[in-house]
Parts: sequence; structure tokens; C-alpha cells
Amino acid sequence: MKIKTPFNFLALILIITFVSCDNLVVKKNPNAGKNDKLIAQADIPVEENKNLTINEILSFDIAFTQLNEIVKSSEFSEKFKGEKSFTVFAPLNGAFSKLPKGTLEDLKKEENKESLAAILNCHIIPGTINEQDIIKAINEGGGSVKLRTLGGNKLIASRKRGKIYLIDKNGNAGRLMKTDIEATNGMIHTLETVMLPKK
Repeated sequence: MKIKTPFNFLALILIITFVSCDNLVVKKNPNAGKNDKLIAQADIPVEENKNLTINEILSFDIAFTQLNEIVKSSEFSEKFKGEKSFTVFAPLNGAFSKLPKGTLEDLKKEENKESLAAILNCHIIPGTINEQDIIKAINEGGGSVKLRTLGGNKLIASRKRGKIYLIDKNGNAGRLMKTDIEATNGMIHTLETVMLPKK
């Protein structure tokens, strides 16, 4: 009888363990899956955003809430729907929060529509330019290259520790975060700082 005791004890532990595991209820995270289509914040299969226009990507991804509002109030709301291609250095929401308090609200006013368009133009280049195109141009330029924007402004692109940085005429510098977000009518590169026209 003494020999059977350890085995009985072990069997009892195993039964308790299996019963306990069987009664476990795994609660699913209610937020799981909500962000798996955020292009700017998550790596999703490229083919999923290849069928979207620039306009659709900006309105689809909550990382572009501020930029999307600006685009909607400008002529680019229609342009970004079309077939003409653009490269957009898209400031993320956090980039707009770096601006002085009240700046964005003032820019959205009807009387400041031209100023808002000028800022938007600082982030757009005609045609499609991917990350490798920019890196190649930087290397060929000896460490930096000037990118001419749609508004006629020039941004300086350079590399530091493997990351691409853009600098506007005022000396504002911003790093490209996620690059090569491909749209049907161009390319989007996310940016951590808002570029501004020359004061």
C-alpha cells in the first residue's frame, strides 16, 4: 500500500491540473485586430495598400488624422484621388502637436487657406520617389541632396545612422519614419516633423 501512495498522489495532482486548465476562460482582447490595418503604424502586406489612392490611405489610417483634415480642406483632396502621381512626406499626428499651440487651428481658418496650402506644398513632390531613390541621390550628392517640392521650396535630404532626415529652409529637421507606403497614384513616407515654407 505504501508503494501506491506516491502514484495516487501524483495522479490526483494531474487530475486537478487538467480540470483547472479545462475550466480556464481565455478572454480575448477587445482591441485585438483593430489596429492591424494601420499602414503607418503596422507592417501589413504591401498588396493591401497597393489598391488604395493616396487620399484613401490618409483617410484610412488614424495616424494621419490631422493631415487628412488639412488635405480635405484643400485642392489636394481631389488631386490625391486621381491618376497623377505624387510623393508625399506625410507628417504624423505627433508632428502637428510640435507646432506652437493654436497654430493648426489658425491655419484651418478660411482667411489662412493660402498659408495652409503653402505648408502642404512643402510635403509634396511630383512623381513617385521611393526610399532607395532618395538614398541613391544622397550618395551621389556627397551626403545630401535638395528635393524640389510642388510649392517650389527645397528640402535638404541627408542620412544619419541609416535614417533619412529632411530639413526645410527654416532649419526644421524631421526624420522619415515609415517609408515606401505605396499607393495607386504615388508613394507616402511618414515624417515626424512638419516642414514649413521659408519665413
